[in-house]
Amino acid sequence: MKKERVEAFTDAVLAIILTIMILEFKTPESFAISDILDQVPYLISYAIGYLFIGVAWYNHHYMFAKTNWITQNVYWANNLWMFTTSFVPVATAWVGRGLNEQGPEIFYFVVFLAWSSAYYYLSNRLIKANEKDHRPKAAEAIRSMVIYRYMSNWKLVGGQLILSVIVLKFMPALQMVIVTLMIIFIGARFNADSDRLFR
Repeated sequence: MKKERVEAFTDAVLAIILTIMILEFKTPESFAISDILDQVPYLISYAIGYLFIGVAWYNHHYMFAKTNWITQNVYWANNLWMFTTSFVPVATAWVGRGLNEQGPEIFYFVVFLAWSSAYYYLSNRLIKANEKDHRPKAAEAIRSMVIYRYMSNWKLVGGQLILSVIVLKFMPALQMVIVTLMIIFIGARFNADSDRLFR
C-alpha cells in the first residue's frame, strides 16, 4: 500500500480531532472579560491536548518518512492508533470541566494509556515492516526514537503507572502535569535527523 494514502487519511483525522477540541471551548454569554475565566480549566486541558497531538503528529510523520511501503499490519496498527487518539477530545473536554476530579482524570489516564499502547504497537509494526523491506537503517532510526525507547523500557513504564495510580488517588490534577512532562521531555525529543528528512 502506498504510504501517501495512509498519511493523508491520518492527517485528515487528526485535523478533525483538533477541530472538535476547539469547538468544545464555549463562548461566554456576556461580554465581560471576567466570564472567560470560567473557561481556564478547559483552556489548560485543550493546550495539553493540542501539544499532545502536535508532538504525536511530528513523530508519526518522522516514522512514515523513514518507511517506503505500508503493510496491512501497519495500516491496521495506524487505524488503532487513530481510534485511541479520537478519544482525546472527549477526555480533554471532561477534564476541562473537572480538572481536579478523579473520574475525568482517570478517564484521561486510560485514554493516554490506550494511546501509548497503540503508538508503541504502530512503531513496532513500522520497525518490522522496514526490516522486512530490507531497510535496517530506517528500522533502527525508529527504534532509536526516545519515545520508543521509553515505551520499550518496562521498568520506566511500570514506575510511571504506579506513580499515576498514586497521583490519581490523592491529587488527580497532578496527572495532567505528568502527561505534559511526558510530552515535553520524552515525546518531543526528536531524532537529530528529523529536520533533514526532505533536504
